[in-house]
Amino acid sequence: MISIVIGLVLLLLLGFIFGLGLAFAGVFFHVKTDPKFDKILSILPGINCGACGYPGCAGYADALSKKDVEINLCTPGGNDVMERIGSILGKKGIAKLKLVAKVFCLGDDAIALKDYEFNGEEDCTAVSNLFEGEKKCKYGCVSKGNCIRVCPVDAIKRDEYNRVWINADICIGCERCVSICPKNVIHMVPKNGGYFVACSSKDPGKLVKQICKKGCIGCKICEKTAGVDRIKVENNLAIVNYDSDIDLYQAAVKCPADVIVPIINQTNFMKDNKKNKSEKKEN
Repeated sequence: MISIVIGLVLLLLLGFIFGLGLAFAGVFFHVKTDPKFDKILSILPGINCGACGYPGCAGYADALSKKDVEINLCTPGGNDVMERIGSILGKKGIAKLKLVAKVFCLGDDAIALKDYEFNGEEDCTAVSNLFEGEKKCKYGCVSKGNCIRVCPVDAIKRDEYNRVWINADICIGCERCVSICPKNVIHMVPKNGGYFVACSSKDPGKLVKQICKKGCIGCKICEKTAGVDRIKVENNLAIVNYDSDIDLYQAAVKCPADVIVPIINQTNFMKDNKKNKSEKKEN
């Protein structure tokens, strides 16, 4: 019994000594930080996405407090964070255009033909390296979710047919998904850009029709509707010019492949457009 008590006392004593030592070390080795660094770090969103070009929010805050660095590099924070940083540093920055990521492909498992079924690891690069992917369209999204796994804000979704899409209202523009996509079907577009062409195929229209029901066929109806200053077909694929603000709604409605879709509320538009076209056919 005595030995147990002695052991407990020794443990308590050792705990006290070690605790005292840690407290002393914390005070003795404490590194004072620049007050500006602390203030800036508290303003930054803390997502550590790396879109600013620095290793996380702390890296950007440190650079801002020590160097002449642009104050508008935090994409997730936007103009509000830029202005707050500017008030601390006494600087003014130029507001950046808000960009969001979009998947330039609608070819899900229900509408895109396949050469084979991949039964291995859920990895886009692995699938792409095997005959350029499962789909007959070699330009299309592989749909294995690499982009979903790297998104820091859960903005990328995948439906039951393996169609991957990105919610523009959640996307922070960090571009992680862009850099990890082996097919290069994810691109940045202005959030206020109106519409984008959700296809990446450069195959002739006749072939596109055979292998995918949601592929641009290069028919140029969009060109005739909105004008080549806004949207133009190049290499069998319609390309949107975001320097122009001409409304693309009519071009989107008339698109026979339904691949011109809104940057915001993409899914709702596709459902409504499909319904409207079905009603027109019945009438």
